[in-house]
Amino acid sequence: MPDENDTKEPSQMYRRAQDGTPVRGDLADDEPLLGMAVTDGLREVLLRERDREAPEPPEGGPGRADLRIEFQGPGPADPCLPEAFRPAEEEAPGIGAAVDGCLDGSGAEGAFIRLLMKRLPERGHHLWLIGGAVRDLVDVGPEAEPNDLDFAGTLPPLETRQAIDDWSVDAGLGDYQALMSRTSLVVHLSRPEQGDGSRILEYKALAVTDFLFPAYGGSLTDDVASRDLTVNSLYYDHGRRLLADPTGEGVAHLRARPRVLASRNTERPAGRSALVLLRFIKFAFRYPDADITHLRDWTATLPADLPDRLGESDWRALRYSWRGCVPDEGRHRALEIAGLLGPAAVALVDRLTAEACA
Repeated sequence: MPDENDTKEPSQMYRRAQDGTPVRGDLADDEPLLGMAVTDGLREVLLRERDREAPEPPEGGPGRADLRIEFQGPGPADPCLPEAFRPAEEEAPGIGAAVDGCLDGSGAEGAFIRLLMKRLPERGHHLWLIGGAVRDLVDVGPEAEPNDLDFAGTLPPLETRQAIDDWSVDAGLGDYQALMSRTSLVVHLSRPEQGDGSRILEYKALAVTDFLFPAYGGSLTDDVASRDLTVNSLYYDHGRRLLADPTGEGVAHLRARPRVLASRNTERPAGRSALVLLRFIKFAFRYPDADITHLRDWTATLPADLPDRLGESDWRALRYSWRGCVPDEGRHRALEIAGLLGPAAVALVDRLTAEACA
């Protein structure tokens, strides 16, 4: 039997779900649908042009059943160039065995992740491993031994949280907690409180970045605009053993010498821009010889008074991220990197450094 990857184009392999899940590009009562969001009341609402400048998802906005939806939007891979999809073993020999080893070595938790990888496609949805695990497996090879498993996919967050909750019971992890962050729409499964409370996986629905709050319903090319760096924007489909590079630059930037740190991020909230800036600093630490010219260009578009535009919830997230990105002994170096990036970075790092030293 021929391998599916040899007989189908990406747009055929990654068809949109047929379960009625809307996506960006559909029509809702004849208006273009731009995405979806979750309200404070944990209701999914459809987003249109009138919502673009709203500070929060409209609590009384329409849900799927409230409008007539014409399913005209693309599948998740449709906007990508065909060459964005490559056999993963050609780009990263041993990647499949490394992920299998990670899952096989983590007992019931790994078995649950395999169950997730199996059941989401059975529902007509798609799932990709994303972020640091894929970056390191492509860069270093199978000896990278991935630990943090972050996923992106087409199943909306509220449905994902419910599915993970149900399936974790099936997998014998009934005392684990399936939770969703309201500020990011990231769904995660955490170990029981009597353990270390850490997460065994994180999942985020493919994002759109048109709004002042988190939204989803996009394609792979929409989703990369919510990522920090191109080198962290590689999507690995373990079932099909395919690697997707929607920016067309992730693998090249990772393998360049010096490495190139660049971003396609277009998120609008000031708090997200600040968090992305801290990620820039983290990776400038990790790759001290990297070319950060593109990061400097990106940062130049930010207001110099960025810290003054942040709310208390933004600062809480930034303080937490600062501890993970910048060790105490690295504060001077963080200031140096901020100086290379520009005034917005300097103002942000000055404020965080002052707080840390207070």
